Amino acid sequence: MSYITDDEFARLVSEDVKNKISSRQRQTLLASENWSRWQRALVLLIQNLDNQISDIEADQESDARRFGSMGEDGVILAQEADYAYRSRKMKIERFKFHVNRRLDDVTQMIETGASDHVQRDALTLNSDANFYRKAIAKHRSLLDEYDLEATEIDRALWRALDNEWAFEGINESNL
Repeated sequence: MSYITDDEFARLVSEDVKNKISSRQRQTLLASENWSRWQRALVLLIQNLDNQISDIEADQESDARRFGSMGEDGVILAQEADYAYRSRKMKIERFKFHVNRRLDDVTQMIETGASDHVQRDALTLNSDANFYRKAIAKHRSLLDEYDLEATEIDRALWRALDNEWAFEGINESNL
């Protein structure tokens, strides 16, 4: 295996989180001699994402103050800027969630010495289940936060968290 520079390795790690690497590249990451490097790259990526979020929040506050002093036109500009900032921040936070999930997987591989595909696949399945549980919970909290009315589909999704399948009764008339 040829040596990969730190920058190339960091890009590989980032692309892995996005599931955009080849099986050969994945084998490079899964080689036990790269686990610690992989873990360090993920930690640095999380720090970078945290810095991006902090910068966005600072810019958001600065724009809110600046636009707040511009009167009626400023209110519209502030709303548009706030939406753009929240959208960028949400994308970064979503990616950060996946990076943290991958970091958990790699850390567990290091701690357990998991080197066979069965153990790694089990880690991935467990992570996927946790991811979906968190996604459903976040979905519910966002509906509450933005005071949106839940549909029958939403309620069926929430009941899935309790291992209850409630999608059969949904039809166009009860949406």
